[in-house]
Amino acid sequence: MESESYLPLILKKTLLKSSRRDFIKNISALGILGATYPLLSSCVQRSGTKSLNEKITKIELFRYDINIPRYFSFGTWLNRQHLFMKISAGEHYGWSEIPASRNNPNLKPTTWVNYVKQFKGLTVVEARNLLESQQLTGTKTSLKEMEFMDVGLLDLSGRLQNKSVVEMLGLTGREPVPGLFCILDKDENKVREEAEKSIAQNLGHHLKFKMYGDEAVDLKLLKIIRGVIGEDAVLISDVNSGYKSWNSLEELANILNIFKANGLNAIEDPANMTNQQWIELQSMVGELSLIPDKPMRPAWKGLKTIKPGMGRIFNLHPSTMGSFKKTVVLADKIKALGATIMIGDDSLVGPACSAWQQIAIGVGASWVEAIEKKEDSKEYLDCIIKSPTQKEPNGYYALNPAPGFGLELDEKRLKHVCELYIDL
Repeated sequence: MESESYLPLILKKTLLKSSRRDFIKNISALGILGATYPLLSSCVQRSGTKSLNEKITKIELFRYDINIPRYFSFGTWLNRQHLFMKISAGEHYGWSEIPASRNNPNLKPTTWVNYVKQFKGLTVVEARNLLESQQLTGTKTSLKEMEFMDVGLLDLSGRLQNKSVVEMLGLTGREPVPGLFCILDKDENKVREEAEKSIAQNLGHHLKFKMYGDEAVDLKLLKIIRGVIGEDAVLISDVNSGYKSWNSLEELANILNIFKANGLNAIEDPANMTNQQWIELQSMVGELSLIPDKPMRPAWKGLKTIKPGMGRIFNLHPSTMGSFKKTVVLADKIKALGATIMIGDDSLVGPACSAWQQIAIGVGASWVEAIEKKEDSKEYLDCIIKSPTQKEPNGYYALNPAPGFGLELDEKRLKHVCELYIDL
């Protein structure tokens, strides 16, 4: 594991500090504190600002590498570089994770360092205000950057207040949610092996696989998987908008209806479509459930664009929502439309898995795809001391709420298994 020092950044940080402080002072004066998470605001009003006025004293980054290829209709990930973050205010801390890069095994996360360093030295309230000022249409901050900091600050805030994040966000669901096993390969033998693994891991009841926009290939993979997992399992495919050459909705619907006849239960983003086309296509494919994903991104856009009938299941996809607060509002709107929710995945492997599992349980999702992977997460799993989410023997994920997101990790071991460690 490498360790990097960013001491040359201190001079820049000093020059930026006064302008950043003025910005924080101005937005606080405008009352943006009241726009933060409802319970967070009420706790400040009810019990004072002492805990949330703790300053962020330390930010640490850990680069966790995965060297297992994953295949999509849009290309191949030969390897992935994820960043874990520990953000501390004195003895309290929060964990986060983001997929920082793909096919870049020598990643130096300078861009990520430059983003997160602006939060060091701020109080938790000031940091939340700064983040919320970025969670807007037209922002220059990426959705991944927002989520990276959002998860960490939520975790830290909850620990400071001794409240779980699901409670802070006003989420009431507590029933276990099915884990969703995902196959990201197109080799027929490997797909069969992965389907068998899902059963061995007690996840064969809900399985998702990638389609590639080629009807013959996709149908063959579908038949292989359905043959392995049996008729009772829920089988979902994700095409990543891979069907591009259709000339009419009828043509696209005919393809989907063939998949339905061969045992497919739901399909995610089959093609790029307008909202009206989503609605019409759902009416043409009967019991096959459409799952909009891209139309939901980010959450504040999804709130304005989703319409009744454009699908039966809506995907709240990690790394693309931009704001957990608005994700919760979006989940409420989906349920008000009479539809159900799934929590997707960005091939997460670490702390963000538990965070999204807690959101899934809190909103009562039909399933959660953001689960720790036996191979990809292997070394990370050995670093977990305690987690509030647990995989039950039946493959469902259960929650025993703890302050924040509640993870406790063996940091010494984590540094050992990571390729790079940065202490800002």
